[in-house]
Amino acid sequence: MNTILTVLKKELKDTLRDKRTLISAIIIPALIIPVLLIGVTKLQSSLMKKEGDKQLKIALIGNTENFKKQMEDPGFKMFTNYKIDDAKSAVAKDSLDAILEFQPDFFANVDELKSGKMNLYYKSTNLMLYSRVSEKLEAIKSQILEERIKTLNISKETLTPFNVNKVDISTAKEVLGKTIGGFLPYIFIIFCFTACMYPAIDLITGEKEKGTMETLLSSPASRFQILIGKMLTITIVGLSAALMTIVGMVVGLKFLPNIPADFLATINDMVSAKFIIMLFAMLIPLSIFFAGILSATVIRAKSFKEAQTMVTPMMFVIIIPAMLAMIPGVMLNWQTAFIPILNIALATKEIIAGTINMAMYAAIVLSLIGFALLAAFVSYRQFSKESMVLK
Repeated sequence: MNTILTVLKKELKDTLRDKRTLISAIIIPALIIPVLLIGVTKLQSSLMKKEGDKQLKIALIGNTENFKKQMEDPGFKMFTNYKIDDAKSAVAKDSLDAILEFQPDFFANVDELKSGKMNLYYKSTNLMLYSRVSEKLEAIKSQILEERIKTLNISKETLTPFNVNKVDISTAKEVLGKTIGGFLPYIFIIFCFTACMYPAIDLITGEKEKGTMETLLSSPASRFQILIGKMLTITIVGLSAALMTIVGMVVGLKFLPNIPADFLATINDMVSAKFIIMLFAMLIPLSIFFAGILSATVIRAKSFKEAQTMVTPMMFVIIIPAMLAMIPGVMLNWQTAFIPILNIALATKEIIAGTINMAMYAAIVLSLIGFALLAAFVSYRQFSKESMVLK
């Protein structure tokens, strides 16, 4: 054990001197989430305000004099001199924002207490346009409905057989878990893998390339002890990146403007001892798993560049199951609980929401430990071969 700790101290010292490792494991994970959260929120608010204040140019096609008066609003500018084909072309070129095309019998049907039909042409890429136009049309529809009710001398209740009162019983914790709960594990898994990648290349392929691997192998430490010391170093760096990602997210969320008090309380719950323990009980074997598969891969490379070429495609293998957790309908069950990476992402959502099934959680942790031991065994088999270790 003392020998392993000696190797660990030596490798940690070498690793922490590497600026690339410090940037990928500490600085970027700590800064990227706050920058993304605050930057995206401000950008979204700015775009929404800009779109909300924009005067929409709308073409009215058909006999629309009366409707034009009802559509009068500082937020709309009406045009009645377009033909439908020209108007569509104008929308495509962004010189018009939308078209309201009234069917020939629209106003006759409305006057006869029937339903009139119109077409709304617009680009869905135009933010907020549909909601703004729909809101105005709903106001006009309500006004016409009021007039019909008076004409027919009936009450509003007659036209409304029942009302549905929606009551959301989801807690703020559940809402937060299902929303950012899918995004958070995607980020810290990626950074955990990336942070493991650079020290793995440096501590194994780098030593081979520099010719210091032979010196290390000639020490009293066995190959097993050397490998475990290197893998523990890689694991610690990966866990540091995951931790800094979580810290960055919590800090970023706290600095978001106008955040509800119940959501802020939920964020505070996320940094509780229980959450941290449950999360790192999964992240520790995951980091060991990453350290094992990366060590077994880069040991085959003869140069730093070749090792980077070999491990870069592995990033896509890691990304795909992490992304699957963000797809609606992909839930934690006894099938997904045994799929590495996906199970952590789904379990994190449930832990944040407070709805985790402890039996499934135990199965996830045990399965991850099994994968970690398997990766370590494969790495040791590779490290035991002279042709792999020596350049």
